[in-house]
Amino acid sequence: MLNKITPSVYYSSNNDARERPTLGLVCGDKYSLVIDSGNSAQHAQDFLKEVDALDVPPVKYLIITHGHWDHFLGLNEFETTIIVNKRTNQILNDWQSYSFDDNRFKTM
Repeated sequence: MLNKITPSVYYSSNNDARERPTLGLVCGDKYSLVIDSGNSAQHAQDFLKEVDALDVPPVKYLIITHGHWDHFLGLNEFETTIIVNKRTNQILNDWQSYSFDDNRFKTM
């Protein structure tokens, strides 16, 4: 469940046990903006499901606040304009070269 701060600002509580940081939602007149995308595709999907349950403008923007994995690994679940600073963009580009498939960790 999203916590409401004002009529236009919401957040999801962090969950330390699942390494899920707080995510934010700021709603404007025409569009909404999400702050951080979560630690995984599932985290992002869970957040977006909560947003869909609200009567708010559609999400058009996503801000990644910094380059820690738990704040950006869910970004592929968003069909938005993504906003990052130069340093965070460098970190995101570095992560694109990493492989996380099961075969990568098998010993031959």
